[in-house]
Amino acid sequence: MAPRSGGSQWVQTDPVDFSHSITSADRAYEQISELPALTIPNPGVWQVSYSARTNIGNPASVSGAFLHTALFNNGALIPGSEALTGKTYNPGESSQDTIGQTFLYTFKAGDVVRLYGYRIGQPGFAAVLSNGDGRTGITAHWVSF
Repeated sequence: MAPRSGGSQWVQTDPVDFSHSITSADRAYEQISELPALTIPNPGVWQVSYSARTNIGNPASVSGAFLHTALFNNGALIPGSEALTGKTYNPGESSQDTIGQTFLYTFKAGDVVRLYGYRIGQPGFAAVLSNGDGRTGITAHWVSF
């Protein structure tokens, strides 16, 4: 599905259903490719908000596991967009959370915003997901030139 738009005033990703397992090494970003990119229609300052539904846990032994998310603009990290969740898990234990950030950022027309994530701790699983029980998405609202 294509992102929705309110003209040049706001844009957001459409609701999509997916589960993306984070399989990269510790602190190695990977794109959450199932979530469509958000293209900024006009230049200026935008208020950006995103939420990422996470699922972490199920280690074989007691261990810490964390999931970090951030937004990237044209392939580069947007400073201040980072979010983190996780804890020390007992064997078989897991948790789901929704994390994200809201911030202001100056974009050029045509900039492309994407969600990325990485894990900290390799035991068990880490995933970003989206479905009717909780959504992952990006919204941007134009503020000024």
